[in-house]
Amino acid sequence: MKVTRLDAPLGARITDVDFGETPDEALAADIRAIIHQHQVAIFPGQTFNAKQQLAFTQALGPIRKRKLPDDYIVPASSSETPGIAYVSNIRDENGEPTGVIPDGEMWFHHDTCYTDAPDKFTMLCAIAVPNNGGNTMWCNMYQAWETMPEDLKQTIRGKKALSVYDYATIAKPNLSNLDNIEKAWQPCVVTHPQTGREALFVNRLMTCQVEGLSIEDSATILDPVFDHAEQRQFVYEHEWTVGDFIIWDNLAVTHARTHFELGDDRRLRRSKVSGDKLVA
Repeated sequence: MKVTRLDAPLGARITDVDFGETPDEALAADIRAIIHQHQVAIFPGQTFNAKQQLAFTQALGPIRKRKLPDDYIVPASSSETPGIAYVSNIRDENGEPTGVIPDGEMWFHHDTCYTDAPDKFTMLCAIAVPNNGGNTMWCNMYQAWETMPEDLKQTIRGKKALSVYDYATIAKPNLSNLDNIEKAWQPCVVTHPQTGREALFVNRLMTCQVEGLSIEDSATILDPVFDHAEQRQFVYEHEWTVGDFIIWDNLAVTHARTHFELGDDRRLRRSKVSGDKLVA
């Protein structure tokens, strides 16, 4: 493999590797190390199918399998197995999306931070990309925490925050009734189990409350934290090309999606590696 660091706050481009065959443990260990070092690993020009992507995911760690929305349309393909999902705005003959989170802009977030054990890695393979927009942005949460002004750090240091999510929306859900929404309390700052570095672990889309404060009072603390963390100096924005396969460290970065037009096809195949309960 040839690893080229991006001229960006994070990320590396990796070439001369074909994931049509499942990597052995030595190669899988190298890939994990690249992800932990660079936070986002970009493998262009991949052509594997869903079954091969799932085998690759399994080589990196336990596959994360989650209940998808009730209206999710399972692709009619013999190669599909639990653990693969599609992020897609392409509609079927009834006008229903054939994937999750189909349309529009999506704010910065950590995947499954609203569960007790958030994902370790998330990976996407580009099958169809829009003509304009639909880019993915990743934000370096090590740098966001390290550069945060001390007075702002003190507002969240040592505290937990509540993360929530509802598949029905790409914005923050209605917080007036949290009973039927997935949620979990997470440390505001986590120690990464592999790198030992501290990373900010709150995000604009899903984090809604700081322990000991009301949701309303929490906003006065969290909004400045989000504003600091989302500065462009911490962000890499990727314009997708068909065949791009990208893996990221879900504990070290947040990610977001830029706007794209309805009807401009976008379809990415997603798989994940399970994580563990976080350490403050």
